[in-house]
Amino acid sequence: MPTLAYAFSPRFGDLEIYFRSARSLLEGATPNQDFRFEYPPYALLWFVPAAWLRDTSEGFVRVFGLQLVVFDVFIKWALLHEGARLWGRAWRSMVPCVAYSVTTWVASVYYLKRYDLIPAALTLAALLAVARRRDVLAGLALAVGVVTKLYPVVLVPLCVVICWRRRALGRLSLGLALGVAPLLALSTVWPWWGFASFHVNRGLQVESLPASLVWAAHHLGWAQGVIWLKAPAAYELHGTVAENAKALMRWLWVLGTLTATALGAWAARHRPSEHMGDLARLALVPLLAFIILNPVLSPQFLTWVMALAALSLLSGSPTAPLLILAAGMMSRGTFIGQGYRVGAGVAQTLLILARNGVLLVAGFLLLREVWRARVSSSREVGVAPVPGSGALSALPVARGS
Repeated sequence: MPTLAYAFSPRFGDLEIYFRSARSLLEGATPNQDFRFEYPPYALLWFVPAAWLRDTSEGFVRVFGLQLVVFDVFIKWALLHEGARLWGRAWRSMVPCVAYSVTTWVASVYYLKRYDLIPAALTLAALLAVARRRDVLAGLALAVGVVTKLYPVVLVPLCVVICWRRRALGRLSLGLALGVAPLLALSTVWPWWGFASFHVNRGLQVESLPASLVWAAHHLGWAQGVIWLKAPAAYELHGTVAENAKALMRWLWVLGTLTATALGAWAARHRPSEHMGDLARLALVPLLAFIILNPVLSPQFLTWVMALAALSLLSGSPTAPLLILAAGMMSRGTFIGQGYRVGAGVAQTLLILARNGVLLVAGFLLLREVWRARVSSSREVGVAPVPGSGALSALPVARGS
């Protein structure tokens, strides 16, 4: 109930941007031509129904809040359902849903005041559809998720490999094509690709891993000329040190995400499993790399992985999923006090560093699972493993299906 109440609270945040953008579209303006729209094109379409039903920002908040509650209920239902499929009516079948509910309650300040919950639900729906061999639906949900928030694109190779193994790649491709087909029509009236230029020019967001390190160095007197300021879309660090860190991190982000994406797809190729817990763990590998190495890391990015972390409690070690959920709750502390507006103090900087460290450890643990799967697979086919890897064991196999 506290989470539900917060969905309809009058706190605006980014909801004001959603409302103004949708109203402008309804009044005949063209996004990225008559007004700036910083999100992928389908995001705006999710905002339109609430703005059409209510022409005030207060009314929009209530209707859009209801829309987010529907997606929240879907995710929690899916977690309960998957737990029951594996453990029946045993108390532990409720662990994923309870863990997720507690996390989202603590994180409600960004969980129910950003639209990131929508692509998170679409991503979960895509993986559920893959597990059920409903490949057209999987492709459709994944494509809509990508054109809503972009980040689910790192899961496309994983789904492609799984469907290719069972000779269902054509059905997945059909779903993907159906999901992106409306872009062809949109392209004739709306330069939707303009959102990309906005993000290319963004600075080093204050909560990102490199920014937290630079700001900590600033507190220690090791980095001079670092400026904490409000940019059009977020609070950023500027100055020579911050710019150099951003340039380096962009390369690490691209290379790290591509590597993690390839490893996740490789693991799906050599140790196939369509158990939802295993799929969730594999999906978390590229998603965590995309988040923690990103020069832009807003609190709501944790919404992308919380449901998958909860699902991962159904399979393998609980350590990495619990760390991810803990990081989601720790992100709530970012908004406490005035530090976020004028420059994080020592305590808040330590909290951000700790949150980023927790995500790094979780990502490392999941990558280690993928590596262990590689070693185990090499042994099974008679290929000599890499020297020094003899102590690694196979990826934990989940019970049930």
